[in-house]
Amino acid sequence: MSKSSQMCSDMDENMKRIFDATPVPMVLSYSDGSFEYVNRAMLSLLGYTSDEIYDTNLIISHPDNIEVNQCIRERLRQNPFDTVVIEKKYLHKSGRTIEGLLTLAAEADEEGNIKRMIAQVVDLTEHKKTAASLLMFKTLLDSSNDAIYVIDSHSSYIIECNQLGVEYLANKKEEVIHKLKVSDLNPKMAGDGAWPAFIDKIKKSKSIIFERTHTHIKGYDFPVEISISYIEFEEKTYVLAVMRDISQRKADEKLIWQQANYDHLTGLPNRRLLLDRLEQLIHRIHHTNSSLALFYLDLDRFKEVNDKFGHAKGDLLLQDVAKRLTQCVRKSDTVARLGGDEFTIIIAELEDEDKANKITVERIAQAILNALNRPFKLDNEQVYISASIGITFYPEDANFSDVLLNAADQAMYAAKKQGKNCFQYFSFSMQEEALSRLQLVKELHLAIEKQEFHLVYQPIIALKTGLISKAEALIRWQHPTRGLVYPNEFIPTAEETGLICEIGDWVFKQVAQQVAKWRIKLDPNFQLNINTSPIEYLKSNAFLGNWVEYLNAYSVPGEALAIEITERILMDSHSFIPKKLVNFQSLGIDVALDDFGMGYSSLSYIKKFDIDFLKIDRSFVKNITTSVNDKIVCEAIVAMAHKLGIKVVAEGIETEAQRRCLKDIGCDYGQGFLFSVPLDSAAFEQKMIKEHLDAIPDYGHD
Repeated sequence: MSKSSQMCSDMDENMKRIFDATPVPMVLSYSDGSFEYVNRAMLSLLGYTSDEIYDTNLIISHPDNIEVNQCIRERLRQNPFDTVVIEKKYLHKSGRTIEGLLTLAAEADEEGNIKRMIAQVVDLTEHKKTAASLLMFKTLLDSSNDAIYVIDSHSSYIIECNQLGVEYLANKKEEVIHKLKVSDLNPKMAGDGAWPAFIDKIKKSKSIIFERTHTHIKGYDFPVEISISYIEFEEKTYVLAVMRDISQRKADEKLIWQQANYDHLTGLPNRRLLLDRLEQLIHRIHHTNSSLALFYLDLDRFKEVNDKFGHAKGDLLLQDVAKRLTQCVRKSDTVARLGGDEFTIIIAELEDEDKANKITVERIAQAILNALNRPFKLDNEQVYISASIGITFYPEDANFSDVLLNAADQAMYAAKKQGKNCFQYFSFSMQEEALSRLQLVKELHLAIEKQEFHLVYQPIIALKTGLISKAEALIRWQHPTRGLVYPNEFIPTAEETGLICEIGDWVFKQVAQQVAKWRIKLDPNFQLNINTSPIEYLKSNAFLGNWVEYLNAYSVPGEALAIEITERILMDSHSFIPKKLVNFQSLGIDVALDDFGMGYSSLSYIKKFDIDFLKIDRSFVKNITTSVNDKIVCEAIVAMAHKLGIKVVAEGIETEAQRRCLKDIGCDYGQGFLFSVPLDSAAFEQKMIKEHLDAIPDYGHD
């Protein structure tokens, strides 16, 4: 007979049937813990058969039960007749853990000796999992950065919320649950029908999201985003409200908007915000008789400040400029920075009368000019700048913001041409000039690309011998439709756009090639002069390196060339300009100061810089035979230059009397139409050859 059969035989058959019919897992065991009978529900719970369960080597108690088993034994020892209820873990046949609630009762004799025990086990595994899930869910909700509320859709009472939801509304959860209604949070919901209407709305859309300002229990306001959803669960309906603090998002949005609309350096509105405000103002006054003015302001000589003091100091000056501009306008006006050293100002709310408008605008414009004429302090040094201002009006000059801004820019450009440090009103002729200028810039680009430039050469005569000693290279533009274009028509635009650097580089290369040929073919000591622009010194860092390469490529010594500079270059002088001039001279290249006498302080320049040639301006030469003062000036220039070891060239000689007078006062060289107009390379070469072959005119005997 098997052990299971033996065990079962010890039990009353009726008891056995009752045990097996009971859906609750039950075990009847002896005092030593061995099983007397295990019912079907317990076998099912543990996964064993009736034959397997009575194996004495079988372990169904979980290893974690050591303390639990000790507790059971201690309880029964103290009172064998006590019923023990305790949680205990069991091992399923598969190895998984079963969480159980054990109810244990013992059968004992009068002396308290336990004969057998009956145990009932309730499977808590799923309950434990559910409880753990609920605990985890609650923990997650309480850890959420959002306040979460469950609201009864009928009463509008809050029936559940997470921890943050409590903190937003009250000090304790008990003060929220079933105590606060939606109308307590939003007074708009207090009216009759307001809440039902809201429920109908979210029923249709299922969910809605909106933003509002919420007042914290501590009394401060902050922006929130509220997401509302309608939920049906077990035949009941609820509203789920998720409230998110969006203070940081709003701060980030504000910062992004600030960065997108304001200049980071000065704190002024930038181009984007300026145009937005301008469009709003235009829209506002479109149907009225009022108007507005727009200033376009560009600082004069600001680049000098940057070059001398560095961009960091230049930024400080721009900040100071912004402050001064703001102080010059009214609260209703807008000062903006477009970038670089360009600013704009909207003069709003002008009166109807044209005369009154002009008075207001000119008063503000003059105040700005005066403010910017005051010295700025950088590195304990006083710095002076000025401004050129273009002024345009809406609706007189334009109807759209971008057109108005462009018109003001054109007027500013006209103020620059007027001499700077002034303001200029827009006129429609400026628009035509601007279009012509744009076309010229486009054609200059093409001219460089298609090599439409060529050089001509004007002889420079040694006045003592009457022979051609050198020449000045002059650029011409052979335009495909306009014909021959002279430098005064395109060089200013080339300088403004920076194209002069490319043009100047091309000129130097051509001159290097030409002088190399002529020093072999005509005169081994021949020298060519090249005009240079201030922009080449300020904008181009590579040109000196290129020029050295050209000299080496064509085997041209430095003394074959002379660089002509204007007093304007020296007036705009920065620390690097003298270095560049020294670099030229270290290569053997001579430096000639052109148009001498026409600058602001000519004498200071020849003292400060190492000059090889002075070129007397043609305005003095023109009247040298008729004006005693001009002759005295020319004599003084020649005498002073010779004392300093500088040779002198007189420009613009057109008459024999002028030549004779200049020769008499000791001038070294002459240049002008008396000797020759500028010639192309072939004609110049023929003239040189003819001069050497033919009888030379005796200019030396009067």
